[in-house]
Amino acid sequence: MKATDQDRLLFKKHYRALCYFAWQMVQDEETAEDLAQDAFVAYLNNKTRLPADENTIKSFLYTAIKHAVYNLNRRNKVVRKFWERTEFTESDEMDYEHQIIRTEFTSAVHVALESLPEGCRKIMTMSYVDGYSNEEIAQELQISVNTIKTQKRRGLSVLREKLNFNYFWLFVVVYSSGF
Repeated sequence: MKATDQDRLLFKKHYRALCYFAWQMVQDEETAEDLAQDAFVAYLNNKTRLPADENTIKSFLYTAIKHAVYNLNRRNKVVRKFWERTEFTESDEMDYEHQIIRTEFTSAVHVALESLPEGCRKIMTMSYVDGYSNEEIAQELQISVNTIKTQKRRGLSVLREKLNFNYFWLFVVVYSSGF
């Protein structure tokens, strides 16, 4: 089946998150990208049988990746590291649900951070993602601590607008390092 502009937009919107989801299981970037691409091909081959709403399509894509990992594990020992590291059975659906939520959250945060102006994005990333203190950021960027605080407030304001309510507060809780 041929991909439409809407399919290309869907691919662009969800590809990175699906790659991350797959990578969490296989710990191999190339394999994860292959799995995400295969999931989209499976979607294209089955899209006439699926409802057109985005949540159903996302569910299909994540499930396709999950099943592909099961099959890959049965056929190939490449992902053995993941399976040995994680005591996982097919009935362990909660683990997958948590991985999907973590993937969606991480993807949303990165998209929101990318929307910030460069200086603000650098400060937010150094503070909330890398764990630098305000003083460490000020010293490294050679700007005042008050400028750091102001940029963080502005950044949080933008993130509050860009992230849904639950993701924003989860961001604050997970990445909080104080002002």
